[in-house]
Amino acid sequence: MRGTPPVRSAPRRRARLPWAGAALAAVVAALLAPTPAHAAPVQITPDGDAVTASTSDENVPANAVDDDYDTRWSGEGDGAWLELDLGASMTVTHMKLAVYNGTERRNVFELQYWNGSRWVTVHDGETSGETTRLETFRFDPVQTSRVRYLGHGYEGDGEGDWNSLTEVEVWGTPGGDDGGDDGGDAEFPSDVLDLSDWKVTLPIGDDGDPTEIFQPDLDTYVHDEFFRVSDSGDAVRFRAPVNGVTTGGSSYPRSELREMEPGGGDETEWSSTSGTHTMTVREAFTHLPEDKPHVVGAQIHGGDDDVTVIRLEGSKLWITEGDESNHHLITDDYELGTVFEVRYVVSDGEIDIYYNGALETTIEHRDSSNYFKAGAYTQANCGNSSPCSDDNYGEVEIYDVAVTHGSGSGGDEDGDNGGGDGSDSTQAAVRHGWGTPLAISDEFDYTGPVDPEKWAVPSGTVGGTQGCWEGHDGNGRRCAKNSVVEDGIMTMTGEANGDSGWLRQRLETQYGRWEIRSRSQNTGSSGGLYHPLHLIWPTEGNRLENGEYDWVEYANPDAQCLTAFLHYPQSPTDEKERRDLCPLDMTEWHNFAFEWTPDALVGYVDGEEWFRVADGANDERGDIQDMPSGHLNIQLDNFTGDGGLRPAEFQVDWVRVYE
Repeated sequence: MRGTPPVRSAPRRRARLPWAGAALAAVVAALLAPTPAHAAPVQITPDGDAVTASTSDENVPANAVDDDYDTRWSGEGDGAWLELDLGASMTVTHMKLAVYNGTERRNVFELQYWNGSRWVTVHDGETSGETTRLETFRFDPVQTSRVRYLGHGYEGDGEGDWNSLTEVEVWGTPGGDDGGDDGGDAEFPSDVLDLSDWKVTLPIGDDGDPTEIFQPDLDTYVHDEFFRVSDSGDAVRFRAPVNGVTTGGSSYPRSELREMEPGGGDETEWSSTSGTHTMTVREAFTHLPEDKPHVVGAQIHGGDDDVTVIRLEGSKLWITEGDESNHHLITDDYELGTVFEVRYVVSDGEIDIYYNGALETTIEHRDSSNYFKAGAYTQANCGNSSPCSDDNYGEVEIYDVAVTHGSGSGGDEDGDNGGGDGSDSTQAAVRHGWGTPLAISDEFDYTGPVDPEKWAVPSGTVGGTQGCWEGHDGNGRRCAKNSVVEDGIMTMTGEANGDSGWLRQRLETQYGRWEIRSRSQNTGSSGGLYHPLHLIWPTEGNRLENGEYDWVEYANPDAQCLTAFLHYPQSPTDEKERRDLCPLDMTEWHNFAFEWTPDALVGYVDGEEWFRVADGANDERGDIQDMPSGHLNIQLDNFTGDGGLRPAEFQVDWVRVYE
């Protein structure tokens, strides 16, 4: 299965922890604060003479950048690529693709950048199959001088191994991370937000029939007063005055996006009982009307009325349900300009609504005529707010908005779908189509000790305690009592006296795929540090002979670095490969995945590849992927001794194993 364009959102949790209080709130506040103004992305597509391809017929590579939809590049074969040389190192934020016969074909592809030594995939997915116009695919900004499209053929009206593009655009900022002086300011709202699948309704036009701007006109549309780039350059400002034109079904004005079919041509609707539908919006209320200071910033609409909205009334931020405008209070002290994230997750007849990553409320709703909206929907007019002028308005700034629609059933509070087959592309299993988890997987949806059918725990009596044996390298003890399941989370504790946890999964295998959602936290103020690990330990136990794959290991979650140590088999001198990923906040939830095949060892974080190692045999070692058999261990290792440890917790939300 290949996913839709990646969507980043705050981690979602089943349980709130004592140690996650003030510190976590500070982290969330920092993450949601508006970023400093930088030069907005501009098109940095090179000329045709800087575009090459691995293969082509008479439809040559330069055709993909000639601004002509009647020409194309076509390359045959799974793995055919089109490379664009930018000529200098630049920050690339997204790419736009137009597909030949795009209403009949869904191109299957990867977008990659050159990191100086290898190609790195930043997006893996399909085009919509709904348009021949440009479609936008965003990813975390990367610094590079070369990007490429790696094609895997097409699906849709039949399938084939031709890779055909009529146009490709590269967007970013020249001159490095800050964009230099050449990046320019964002000119259109579409330079800030991906508006490919939206229309905007404005508070101008005729009574009962306000102006609406559709794609493709929306890509180059701006209204200086009601729909434009914010002064900071990193958000879109939506403004609706109390004297604005309204739609036929409302007495209130709006400057608001309405979800459309892929490509933006027609209005869309979806069912709350079929599939999973999400919208994530990062926004801030920035101005309220007089007398009735009420504004809506995001909503789900269905049929002839709104289903639920995010509504600010003075300083009180509410979630509504139907006609109940004060269904759930999020906060009573909201300050204008405060950036927050709201996320709707709709499935199985329920709407889960999250605010800054925390579940606020669940609303039951069963209907098939739903769609998402976001912007400024002012809940005041000239009849209840004075003055009746353009200077009296509601205003919202949106920093990001993203929508996904998946065919799977709904998820739990941690952003997964319970079975690993949904639309959450922060899971490697979802993004790369690993299929259904094996029965040995564990969602930790029970309370008490870990499931003995799935996990082995320490079984000795070291120190006079049942279920304890010696710790790592003889330091302290590993004890069964230190791994407990509660509130959907397995928590492994490391104590000041050196007692810690250890689990071994009851599956011995050569090759496989594992994905684990975890985080850790120092809960004490001083002492020796515990080491959280996810690893594959050799069945025979001799790692110098058989190898060892420590694919998640770190000594201090506060250091914000992840390390992998991958030990070669048949290596008496213990040769190994080390990979580091920094910065990465290990106190936050992340999805860590490991893929072990006859070809390579591959690590993923939140769905994105971060290491790949293979082969390497010489006189001192075998190929790195050639461990004969192994099993998954989860450990909180004590490297210090029988005391003087800094207490810590290692938490696991779920463990999933795939063929």
